[in-house]
Amino acid sequence: MIYGMLQAASGIQIISEKSHLSCNILFSGPPCCGKTTVIKSVCRSLNLHLYQVNCHEFVGEISAVVEAKLKNKILKGKTYAPCVILLKNIHLVGKERETVSEDFRVIHSLANQLKNVNQDSVFPVVIIGTSTEKKLSNDLVSSFLHTVQMAAPSEEERSLLLQDLLTVCDVGNDVSTCYLAQRTAGFVLGDLCALVNQAIRNAYRRIRKFVGEKGLNLKEEEDIILASVPLVQKDLIYALETLQSKFAEAIGAPKIPDVKFEDIGGLAQVKQEILDTIQLPLEHPEILFSGLRRSGVLLYGPPGSGKTMLAKAVATECSLNFLSVKGPELINMYVGQSEENVRAVFSQARSAVPCIIFFDELDSLAPNRGRSGDSGGVMDRVVSQLLAELDGLNKKSEVFVIGATNRPDLIDPALLRPGRFDRLLYVGIPEDKRSKLNILKALTR
Repeated sequence: MIYGMLQAASGIQIISEKSHLSCNILFSGPPCCGKTTVIKSVCRSLNLHLYQVNCHEFVGEISAVVEAKLKNKILKGKTYAPCVILLKNIHLVGKERETVSEDFRVIHSLANQLKNVNQDSVFPVVIIGTSTEKKLSNDLVSSFLHTVQMAAPSEEERSLLLQDLLTVCDVGNDVSTCYLAQRTAGFVLGDLCALVNQAIRNAYRRIRKFVGEKGLNLKEEEDIILASVPLVQKDLIYALETLQSKFAEAIGAPKIPDVKFEDIGGLAQVKQEILDTIQLPLEHPEILFSGLRRSGVLLYGPPGSGKTMLAKAVATECSLNFLSVKGPELINMYVGQSEENVRAVFSQARSAVPCIIFFDELDSLAPNRGRSGDSGGVMDRVVSQLLAELDGLNKKSEVFVIGATNRPDLIDPALLRPGRFDRLLYVGIPEDKRSKLNILKALTR
């Protein structure tokens, strides 16, 4: 898509020297997803100069200084025409260093420069702004002719990226990029590069451990260098575990849990009902297209009855990524931030499909509206945002929701309507001997 846009833009002035059309592109996506890499690759293919400007250096400066610096940067970039001027982190333009307010004077000035970039240029100049945020000033967005959103790669795309990244290494026969792609849901290009680099370090540590304290003589070192150090699956698995442990756990990192149904004794009927709700649409997607509404599952029961463990086991059995969220984690003191946290959870799940979002302590996140007692109406807005996100899960989306609570009576009734958490399953304490025996067998197997 970017290639086609730049190819068309680079030919505008060739067709008509009097044309002053601008073909600016707003390129957004998550951090480290490869936006700059894509632009560099396209410019190399089209033989266009690339002039990069990082807008982070303008943060905190006074308006007049920022305006002058931006103007000088764009003028310098135009001297390389035909070229692409890359404004990295354009969402930071006009931002104060310690506040979220915007400097509209700077934004208006930049918008005018974007619109008039080709007024006095013989050769085409294309400005591309990269952003990690969706919320940009309307004046700034209107200055771009095209808007391109770069999403996190799918499982198949991650497998292809890993194959490409591993071409620089000597790879063992046991390495499976398909398996790694399945375990790296939500990873972007930068994460995959870090994974390969960490695996290379693991391989060299493995060789050093094999050599021991004695070390190698010169001939043995030369032999190892000539033979190279192959990456094996174990190196990549250890690297993956290291990276996943470093990921922020604020709202969890999507991953397939290591919990199976065999680890949970009893609850056979509850297990089957959850599988019917989640596994059936995955195996037979035509069911949803026939008009059947998607269903969410609400597990309720006393504390310690196995609700969270059950949800993890379902994700494992269905090979789904699991995103666990505790209700209070999403509540924030700043206006609008709690709703943004809810949107971020669903966005993260959509980038890691197929995925289960597990809302623990749902009653604390979605209480009855109008009765929560907060003067600012924060919880009411959070519930409304949650309802909007649940309704936005279309039939093609492979995102499933499971909630857990000890008090279903405190949850807003709107969440229990069809298409939301309409399948209520009681997870109670076992009372008969057979259920207790199954639990003991699961714990002692």
